[in-house]
Amino acid sequence: MSAADEKPVETAAPAEEKPAETTPKAPATTSDEPAAADQGDGAGIPGNGSSLADKVEYKVEVKLADMQADPNNPLFSAASFEELNLSEDLVRGIRAMNFRKPSKIQEKALPLLLHNPPTNMIAQSQSGTGKTAAFSLNILSRIDLSILAPQALVLAPSRELARQILGVIEHMGQFMKGLKIQAAIPDPTARGKLYNAQVLVGTPGTVMDIIRKRAADTRQMKILVLDEADNMLDQQGLGDQCTRVQKLLPPKIQTVLFSATFPPQVIEYANRFAANANVLTLAHEELTIEGIKQLYIDIGADQDKYATLLKFYGLMTQASSIIFVRLLSLSNV
Repeated sequence: MSAADEKPVETAAPAEEKPAETTPKAPATTSDEPAAADQGDGAGIPGNGSSLADKVEYKVEVKLADMQADPNNPLFSAASFEELNLSEDLVRGIRAMNFRKPSKIQEKALPLLLHNPPTNMIAQSQSGTGKTAAFSLNILSRIDLSILAPQALVLAPSRELARQILGVIEHMGQFMKGLKIQAAIPDPTARGKLYNAQVLVGTPGTVMDIIRKRAADTRQMKILVLDEADNMLDQQGLGDQCTRVQKLLPPKIQTVLFSATFPPQVIEYANRFAANANVLTLAHEELTIEGIKQLYIDIGADQDKYATLLKFYGLMTQASSIIFVRLLSLSNV
């Protein structure tokens, strides 16, 4: 399947692709700033942190690939970013996003992601739990800024989500000198373009085309992240495309897979995609973020959805909202 077959499923503001600056790694330093609420997922709002607060005390269950290891060992948990031995510039980036301490999913995931030698991970995490920041921090900790070649690849089901992830990585790595990030998404003007950034974020079909056309040298690749695996498998062909992309990469790289839900087909796919992985899951009663009410309305035809939406909004008071659609064309009502 070509890149043109990929269909956007959500709308989001694009993030500019521009290099940020850093200095060589140094031991992390502590901050005297007052503590604030845990962060949410996504790019933080400068000076105010993320608009999505992780207020829920999630119970994260850990199943280690090494069956003889103790998941309750303090080495597999981090109550602060300072415990992770991050570079000073990366800690500065975290603070600039107004992140104060790891969320529950980050508390368990980050020590495992950053552990050497690198190990694969399968994690259950939905928006609002800090998953994007978790794998972004791992990526920025592992890449070599002296090498201008792709070393980390993030695959997302839509170009809008890819741009959002790129913005998070760019924001977190803003103090890392020499850092370059590129979006690998459908672009009619990108003919002949080379992809030599240390971090690539894109959609599966486009990334596959880029690699096959030798527009990106993958020999230095260290990390592969698959975000929203359940959404990938819901869209025809994207799961297979991710597998084909993986086969074009070096065999021994760290593979990380995130999914909000773990139905049988996702579990089967995840175990094949990220073999011998550490597994993080949320307790069943905590799969829905507190404060979010979920309703389901079965509407037969697409043309009836807008009228139903107007009636629904007429029954509630909502200052602002985000509406997700299956196709970009459906957003132009």
